[in-house]
Amino acid sequence: MLPILYQNHDLILYSYPLFMGLGWGVGYQLFFKFNDLKLSLAQFLFWGLFCLAWIGAKVLFLMTQNSQAALPLAAQLNFWTGGGFVFYGGLLGCVLFIWILFFFRFPFTVKTFYALVISLTFGHAIGRIGCFLAGCCFGTETSWWWAVNDHGIHRHPTQILEALGLSVVGLCLLKMKPSLEAIRVYLVTYSIMRFGLEALRADHVRGFWYYLTPSQWISLLLLAFGIFIHKISHLRILKQKSQFNL
Repeated sequence: MLPILYQNHDLILYSYPLFMGLGWGVGYQLFFKFNDLKLSLAQFLFWGLFCLAWIGAKVLFLMTQNSQAALPLAAQLNFWTGGGFVFYGGLLGCVLFIWILFFFRFPFTVKTFYALVISLTFGHAIGRIGCFLAGCCFGTETSWWWAVNDHGIHRHPTQILEALGLSVVGLCLLKMKPSLEAIRVYLVTYSIMRFGLEALRADHVRGFWYYLTPSQWISLLLLAFGIFIHKISHLRILKQKSQFNL
């Protein structure tokens, strides 16, 4: 892999933080392209989500470590400002922030959520390229044609597979009109994709909970929530049709 993209006497350019920054940058541009909020509200929402995603990604990382490893990490400033992120922790942090804003009657619209899903999908895809270059989130050993040499072993390129899958989902979302259906498509497709990719991953540093990884359990919850949204949308359509017929 290529954890350092460039290095001289004065500068070291690390691939992981670079692609994380690119992911957030692309997400920022897409969010402001598709959302319909006032600029001040959009800025508040985006940067609030950024902060809660960062904290959530770190907290879930700590929660999946044993106490002997987690406590020293939590006390280190380098941990909070450096590597060690769990995507689902960041996503849950964002959900918490949005849930809090609902209580303060933040003017969410369907376009706002559509913009968030679009920016999340493409930003996440770019971030996974950083994982690939850094050599984290690596796959199990394989002899398949797509195998890559990672940590001295031919492995499934789980990071690239996830980046490609997210890119396909993002392109499909771009062809859709802003609606709750776009949110459902993201939740269902990503949760299924992530559940399967977890079976190909070998970096099980976060262990297993009853034979499944923490990410697989969260994927199942997201899948259930996506199906729930679909049922609600379907019932609303049927209700509107029945009222129209009356």
